[in-house]
Amino acid sequence: MATWAASSLSRVAAGCLWGARGPGVWAALPPTLAASQPEPMGRIPVPGRTLHLTAAVPAGHNKWSKVRHIKGPKDAEKSRIFSKLCLSIRLAVKEGGPNPELNSSLANILEVCRSKHMPKSTIEASLKMRKAKDVYLLYEGRGPGGSSLLIEALSNSGSKCYSDIRHILNKNGGMMADGARHSFDKKGVIMVGVEDREKKAVNLERALELAIEAGAEDVKETEDEEEKNVFKFICDASSLHQVRKKLDSLGLCSVSCSLEFIPNTKVQLADADLEQAALLIQALGNHEDVIQVYDNIE
Repeated sequence: MATWAASSLSRVAAGCLWGARGPGVWAALPPTLAASQPEPMGRIPVPGRTLHLTAAVPAGHNKWSKVRHIKGPKDAEKSRIFSKLCLSIRLAVKEGGPNPELNSSLANILEVCRSKHMPKSTIEASLKMRKAKDVYLLYEGRGPGGSSLLIEALSNSGSKCYSDIRHILNKNGGMMADGARHSFDKKGVIMVGVEDREKKAVNLERALELAIEAGAEDVKETEDEEEKNVFKFICDASSLHQVRKKLDSLGLCSVSCSLEFIPNTKVQLADADLEQAALLIQALGNHEDVIQVYDNIE
């Protein structure tokens, strides 16, 4: 399956670049897109633009995916997801105000909340929960096997949050470490369902074609928090809403869009380190102030 995916992507990309779509698609694309990033294996160079091909290992079929996606009881997991969404709502309100019509970040988060069937009362309570002392925090850390971690948090006590995060890291084989931020780039991420608006299945080849047409840099198969298969389209942060609008106009069903930290280099860990890293990330994610934990584990 992995070999087929990689070879098929190469064929499709070549057809899209030189086939019937013509040069007009490329004329509108910025010439420096992703030019500063290293050339990973599987990327096809294109005049004026580079598209990543990240799908040689389908979602759920690599060790890290299996180890990290071990979850607890469904009710507890749903509660954890809702808690993180509440933090995201508070952060969006803090940065852009409570009106989703004037705050696109908030509008996107509310859309995700509704897709997760989050109770309306919980959403409204989060919108009203404005804490003047709330501070956005981004911690850099090292995990087992030399992995890099970024921990996003929202807290009304920065010193306590820092102490808690450092304790969790030290207890689970990690540490606070400057420089981890350099292993990540801030990118736009659009999550898209594997069926289009006509309920027809979208395969990886078609997703790649549409990624090229919409101006995305990368597309990969992955799973959401509920272990449903989705496509993850990655684009330049400044093009997030433009790419999402284009994907929707091409008949795809976008689920959410947001800005995320995407690893620009990845590390492979031994089995023992993988298990330790999973426990560490789970412990960090369970902290009440933590919004998201990013890693660069292969």
